[in-house]
Amino acid sequence: MAFTTRSRAAREAVLAAARRAFAAHGYERTTVRAVAADAGVDPSMVIRYYGSKDDLFRAATAVDLALPDLSQVPQAERGTALARRFVALWDDPETGEVLTVLLRSASTSSEAAARVRETFADQVLVMVRHLADAEDPGVEARAAALGSFMLGTALARYVLELPPLATAPAAEVVATMAPVVDAILAS
Repeated sequence: MAFTTRSRAAREAVLAAARRAFAAHGYERTTVRAVAADAGVDPSMVIRYYGSKDDLFRAATAVDLALPDLSQVPQAERGTALARRFVALWDDPETGEVLTVLLRSASTSSEAAARVRETFADQVLVMVRHLADAEDPGVEARAAALGSFMLGTALARYVLELPPLATAPAAEVVATMAPVVDAILAS
């Protein structure tokens, strides 16, 4: 029992160290050795627990966006509901760190870019498709526009920290985003 508890604690320490390293240095510059050192374990344990740097990255960046079911939200309130969820995700310390890792790493790592595309296809596209008619040919384009807008906003606010967006209260960011989200969803 003690070994299992110790093993679980070590795995969690490795995962936390990996998130910190990927967030600070991106995928390319993060090493298994550095993650192991930060977690206080031997590098062989990182490989034992996660298999490879790619598998460690996938574990460190696994995120459920828990997007709202917008079909249950009045059409006039959908942009606000989605923007509110988006800001809440990024403002949450744990989820925000994972999303920052993905965003910072995606431009330099094919693994990170694939993870962003996977998250997009599995969650954002599915949400937009759920709102559309079955024969709607514009679903993928709308989902791509929505993802681009939201990722661009995240890049400006949380990574580049562009003023005044970076320092604006969450409610103000939601109010700014909502009409654009509504326009994209309605197009």
